[in-house]
Amino acid sequence: MKPAFLEKALSMAGKLDFNDLVKLLNLVAMDDMRLEAAIQSMFDGIIVCNREHVPVIINKSAERILKIPSDFGNKPLWHGIADEDLKQFFHEGLVSEENIMGSEFAIDCPGGTRIIAISLSTLVFSEKISGTIIHIEDITEKRKKETQLRRAESLAALTTLAAGVAHEINNPLGSLSIHIQLMERLLKNPQKLDDKALQHHLGIVKEEIDKLEHIVKDFLFAVRPMDIQLLNQDLKPILEELAEFVRPEAEKYNIKLKVSVQKDLPKILLDKRHLKQALLNLIQNAIAAMSDGGTLKLEAKKADEEIRILVSDTGIGIPEELLTKIFEPYFTTKKNGTGLGLTITFKIIKEHAGDISIESKPGKGTTFTIHLPIPQAERKSLPIYDEDAVSAGSHVEA
Repeated sequence: MKPAFLEKALSMAGKLDFNDLVKLLNLVAMDDMRLEAAIQSMFDGIIVCNREHVPVIINKSAERILKIPSDFGNKPLWHGIADEDLKQFFHEGLVSEENIMGSEFAIDCPGGTRIIAISLSTLVFSEKISGTIIHIEDITEKRKKETQLRRAESLAALTTLAAGVAHEINNPLGSLSIHIQLMERLLKNPQKLDDKALQHHLGIVKEEIDKLEHIVKDFLFAVRPMDIQLLNQDLKPILEELAEFVRPEAEKYNIKLKVSVQKDLPKILLDKRHLKQALLNLIQNAIAAMSDGGTLKLEAKKADEEIRILVSDTGIGIPEELLTKIFEPYFTTKKNGTGLGLTITFKIIKEHAGDISIESKPGKGTTFTIHLPIPQAERKSLPIYDEDAVSAGSHVEA
């Protein structure tokens, strides 16, 4: 029942006869029972506490998940919680009257350990806090599926990387084999040993060993977990430092470097060292795409509740049929490229809970856009329409 209708009906209560009052009460009762049935039928746990942190609504799922006794009584919620970690969480969270979103806990249940996510949102009426609504979700199966998906993705990525490594090391190994055989031939006749030829073959062997070492290092960097340490930092000085670092190389190739950072950008969670590495990989690709000169632009701006970092060039561009492959391990269009630069960049951005997109037109240039989330402020409180109704354990909004 809508609050406006109920308010209007109550204002006319003095003019209603007995039968009309009974009808009105039946409507209110039916609406209340419907809402009660909906709350009790929910898979997720719902608890509504008043200003004294005493539960006025507890659905069956909440009782089951938190093991709240049925004879709990008129006491603050944490008194009915047996688990010490949960008891402390509810005590601190309710007393502080702060919004807390998705705090996760592992609880022991007859069928095994379950993972639950608990959110606390303040209820506000007439611009003051009137209580708290608690949402409890069992996310055990969700976490299992996420873990299985990550494992499958990791296995697929590792398989691709391993295949790439096998392909990449094949050429250096072949070269090593040939030059070792040539050295063996020279050494079979020590009296006619050609020192210059031997040194030449040894030099090539060393070069090929260095190539193999570089391939292995890149492979290990791509597959090992990154030691990402996200700190709340300002993006502007990071881009400026990076621009100064690459400016000499850009000028060497007659490339004009432009840096544009929107004023008053909010700080974001990032790992300075790894983010600079990701951006450097993109910048090096951009410089390589402008062998005849051009313009390289670094831009940072806020859009759609995220920070976007754009690396744009006016180079040769990327054919449309290759755009879906550029982040794949060991895919490269460079003559001497390893094919892991963009793969590593992609991994770093994902470790920042971000994403990366690309736009390119052959002959006109390419723009890589890194999307990084802005730390979200506390979610707004959920309003209620009737303070007395909440204290009494009823709800007045359909």
